[in-house]
Amino acid sequence: MKTVSRFTAIAAVLLASSSAFAADWSSNAITYGYAPHQSEPAVSDKVAKNILTFTHVSGDKLGSNLFNIDLLKSNSVDPANNGGGGAQEWYGFYQRNFSLNAMTGNKTGYGIAKDLNLTARVDAGAKNTAFAPAPRKLQLGMSAAMPVSAGFWDIGVAAYKETNHNGDLGTSVSFKVAPALNSAWAIPVAGIGTFGGFASIVGPKGKDGYGAQTAMETLIRATFMFDVMGPKSGLSAGGGVEYWNNKFGCDSSISNGGFNGNKCKATTPMLLVSYKL
Repeated sequence: MKTVSRFTAIAAVLLASSSAFAADWSSNAITYGYAPHQSEPAVSDKVAKNILTFTHVSGDKLGSNLFNIDLLKSNSVDPANNGGGGAQEWYGFYQRNFSLNAMTGNKTGYGIAKDLNLTARVDAGAKNTAFAPAPRKLQLGMSAAMPVSAGFWDIGVAAYKETNHNGDLGTSVSFKVAPALNSAWAIPVAGIGTFGGFASIVGPKGKDGYGAQTAMETLIRATFMFDVMGPKSGLSAGGGVEYWNNKFGCDSSISNGGFNGNKCKATTPMLLVSYKL
């Protein structure tokens, strides 16, 4: 309960800082995605998932806000607890960026970076499987806005802290603080669409709920979304690929506890349709 309260307090502070200034601009989008070959550490087969995503981005006099929430539905090989078909999951995060350019009045950038941001991010989620994961994550760090001519490309580092739930053992797990490297990008291409994606690398975070040492986790997703009926229509469609190694810190080179190491790694294609509201 103390951990939940701590994350709630941090989220409240971030939301308060974002609401202190009216947004100068904002954008919202709904995206449907299908990933046929994802992995789950305790599932022997590849898992197909339908994913519905809502994304909000906005900016104000201090920086920017990013809110994203996914609703995921697995096929039957990843079953819900006590039956009822495939598992259902939600996962969301809120990130607040404080721009040094905005706060200091600097207009010349910092070396090759157009801007530097102080970043704070809170993640939360839950899934209705027997394992019943309930991740809570906090990241504090800094990111650099790289000099692309259109769109954006950010690279950042952060201190990463996670707590989770192990339903097999009926206990909560508090992981050690770990370093994290993050990147996100969305770059328009020749007026036909946008090359986008993200990358996240989280270092080993101590032992998991089974007492096994965690490994460095790598998640990369790259997509290309074509503008349907022109860039002003708001409708785009495309695809991409997702690579996830050592999912949740489970070491893909070994088997440990209830996790099958061979299922801690996967590469899957993705089909996507998105509409800007």
